[in-house]
Amino acid sequence: MEPARAAQALAEASSSMTRPHDVVGALGDLLQGCLSGLAVDAAGILVDAGGHLELLASSSHEAAELETHQLHVDEGPCVEAHATATSLQAHGERELRARWPQFASTMLRSGFHSVHAAPLVLQGQGIGAMGIFRRADEPFGTEEDAVAQAFADIASMLILHTNDVGSDEMSERLRRALDGRVLVEQAKGVLADQRDVEMAEAYRLLVEGARERRLDVTTWASEVIDGAQRAR
Repeated sequence: MEPARAAQALAEASSSMTRPHDVVGALGDLLQGCLSGLAVDAAGILVDAGGHLELLASSSHEAAELETHQLHVDEGPCVEAHATATSLQAHGERELRARWPQFASTMLRSGFHSVHAAPLVLQGQGIGAMGIFRRADEPFGTEEDAVAQAFADIASMLILHTNDVGSDEMSERLRRALDGRVLVEQAKGVLADQRDVEMAEAYRLLVEGARERRLDVTTWASEVIDGAQRAR
């Protein structure tokens, strides 16, 4: 971890909380900040959608696959961090397989050997977890653990827009955020089909297109979908 880069990434993520923001886009920027600030290779966020976890944001298509696989096998770092409301880490094939036998196989096959997961908690209520992955087989240090949790805390407030919200409103805001994620996934599929590219490249094109037009990712995703429907 490079302290100066981590501090800058946290400052940029924090600044999003002071202005209106698109949740999916803001979380995408936050996860990119995680990659640079913590020197990791992939990151993703799962949130509690009424008793079950769902993918809300990821740094790449590869990260999304790592996160969603945890949902399929009902085990993994984010699943555990959310259930225990405690940050955790693991590295190396032996430890990973001992802790999460099914998930570890996919993680290792994807080329990742270290993981850290931090719970998303607001007002004492767990709303999900953020996972960060490294290809290198090395543990996360104490300072890195603290910075990762700081990113997770900011993510919680970006999702809910505040640190003072009732449980019903919390559930509604989580659902709206997930609806935005659905639009992004649909738009990725449209671009992948139109451009004949892989989903990872489609996501890059979607983010790039939003930035070029000075739109948030969710708004641009909706326009991509509408354009494809009109062209039928």
